[in-house]
Amino acid sequence: MTATLTTTEKIRRLPWNTTLGATNNIFAQLTFFGPAFVLFLSQLHLSNTQIGFLLSLIPFTGLIALAVAPAAARFGYKRTYVTFFGIRKIFAAGLLLAPLVMARFGVNGILVYITVVIGGFALCRSISETAYFPWAQEFIPNTIRGRYTSINDIMSRFTGIGSLALGSLILGLATGLDGFMIIFLIGLIFGVIAVWAATHIPGGAPMAESAGGSMSYHHMLNVLKDKNFLTYVTALAILIIAVTPMGSFLPLYMTQQIGLTDSMVVTQQIALLIGGLSSTYLFGWAADRYGSKPVMLVGLYVKIALPLMWMLMPRHSALSATAALVIAFINGASDIAWAIGSGRLLYVKVVPSEKRGEYMAVYYAAVGLIGGISQVAGGGALDLTRNLSGQFLFFTIDPFFPLFVFGLIFTAISVYLFTKVQADSNVSVSDFAALFTHGNPVLGLESLVRYYRARDEKETVAMTERMAKTKSPLTVDELLEALIDPRFNVRFEAIISISHMDSDPRLVKALCEFVVGTELSLSVVAAWALGRIGDKDAIPALRHGLASQYRSIQAHSARALGTLLDDESAPVLLERLKTESDRGLRIAYSSALGNLRVSEAIPTLFEILAQTENEGARLELALALARMIGHEHHFIKLVRQMRHDRSTALSQMITAIQRRLKPEVEVIGQVMTDCADAFARNNIEQGIALLNRVITMLPFDIYTPEARTILLECSKRMDEFKTSHYEYLIMALHALGVGLIEDA
Repeated sequence: MTATLTTTEKIRRLPWNTTLGATNNIFAQLTFFGPAFVLFLSQLHLSNTQIGFLLSLIPFTGLIALAVAPAAARFGYKRTYVTFFGIRKIFAAGLLLAPLVMARFGVNGILVYITVVIGGFALCRSISETAYFPWAQEFIPNTIRGRYTSINDIMSRFTGIGSLALGSLILGLATGLDGFMIIFLIGLIFGVIAVWAATHIPGGAPMAESAGGSMSYHHMLNVLKDKNFLTYVTALAILIIAVTPMGSFLPLYMTQQIGLTDSMVVTQQIALLIGGLSSTYLFGWAADRYGSKPVMLVGLYVKIALPLMWMLMPRHSALSATAALVIAFINGASDIAWAIGSGRLLYVKVVPSEKRGEYMAVYYAAVGLIGGISQVAGGGALDLTRNLSGQFLFFTIDPFFPLFVFGLIFTAISVYLFTKVQADSNVSVSDFAALFTHGNPVLGLESLVRYYRARDEKETVAMTERMAKTKSPLTVDELLEALIDPRFNVRFEAIISISHMDSDPRLVKALCEFVVGTELSLSVVAAWALGRIGDKDAIPALRHGLASQYRSIQAHSARALGTLLDDESAPVLLERLKTESDRGLRIAYSSALGNLRVSEAIPTLFEILAQTENEGARLELALALARMIGHEHHFIKLVRQMRHDRSTALSQMITAIQRRLKPEVEVIGQVMTDCADAFARNNIEQGIALLNRVITMLPFDIYTPEARTILLECSKRMDEFKTSHYEYLIMALHALGVGLIEDA
């Protein structure tokens, strides 16, 4: 019995698969799967229908997967793949004889010959691919599948870009079929190297009957009972019908309708590869991190718009080539999002690993059947519409117009069906899009890279702080990781940094765990951070913190509960305020009750204020009392004005209050004027005495109960302390200015 491959062994041998992908991509781009091949068939004077038929042979032969899958499992997936992967290069070498056949037998002869070459190649390809899909599910670990796929794709795209650039150069210099023969020969050389690389990939051993080697057609029929798999394949089939004809005949559209040369069409393919290259690692990383489905759907949403872009391109213009390159770049980015997302979803969620043989056989056969039909139908449709012309609104009607309209509609239908496929994560498309629209995603991604490259504690702390400054949800996972870093300063900074982020359920939950946890030095700052974030989901944990045996945790939990306006905690806070002897806790409870506007606490708050000597604490208590009235910003404004030019600020405040109260207090208008003048002359004591007269003369029915209580107490305290405690003066002015019933 073959030993199961370990993840370590799989990762160690993955570079061979990367080499396989890179070299085989050169072969593919320079032979059957590049834009040059369609141009080559056109040079042979074949019709669109004939070209469509030839291209359909490659997907059509996928139907053989149903017949060969059981044998491939018994023979060994690796052995099957390498054998037929090598044989198909022999058929590909037959392309080099095409000029001789053309010269000897003409168009009809070359059609038969190319059919045999492509048919043989396609048959071997289908057998090898039938073995490769379940083999790849075995030797690529799911935990890194998205990232590895992106890395593999990057290498393949680099080699693809190089090969296409070379092909474009050769086609630009050569004439007739000579240029095609040169690039076919180069492609074959790299194809042989790809076969050699495939022999070094692990796994794919023959399967015993108990492990799946007894696969039968009955097992394949059971696959059709899997609703999720059927939904996936149906959506994929519709997408293939939509995009395959457009992609296959796009080179002809560019040359016949847009006015590009053969060399420019090949260059356009380079732009497509660069578009994918620019985003491949991002989408691979995102698929592993946030799930396959949102990445896949993002690519599909872009694909819906592509037919519109092609139809609206400038024709036979200096801008035609530029527009084609831009659209190709966008197409490449959408291709890689679709490919990584759909491929990962297929392997991770849609296909059970223990039944990969029968599932992938049905999958490959279905894809081949639909792909072949779409190729034939696309070529036939183009021949039927070859005389179509005209103008409709902004659109030029040409033989390709129905193809693009059809592609747009069917792509939209496939997107709808793909939304019904089971996801491999809880992240929706809107959630995924929000990752790149909230905060600064560019700096967020940059900070992630620098966070993982940090060499010491100091640098890690700095990068943790930087991640929070981006306010990007892309950094949430790293902030969570920083919370469990073995270095205390990193954990401490993570909590501070999280407090600067927008509310996120996972971050809030993590901070709540700190509040109820045993790391006391971090429980305190976590309680503070939860209050700053302002998420009410933190209330249960903060109530738990309020019951802690440690005063610092109690204090910060109380302040946070007040910030979160937890009215249910008000009775507990009020009771503790009346019985607590610790000054720090009493101030914390006072601050919380001020936020909650518990007016029953006003007398106790004044008692505490009278007993407090620290200026900062006195101002905090005064703010708590001011919050009972409301309009916190007004109180803060008064405090700031008093710090700069006290006498002028006091005079202006009294004047403003007088204007506000004029209809109700004409009888005390002169007293208020004298009060303002006294303050303006910096005679503060006289101004306070006159202000006390104003308070006693006011009709109190125009003020709220809270404002009346505060005014009377402030009047008494100002008479007692004169100018030694300005908090009472500021509170009195605040109550006079915004404590009216009409302001409540």
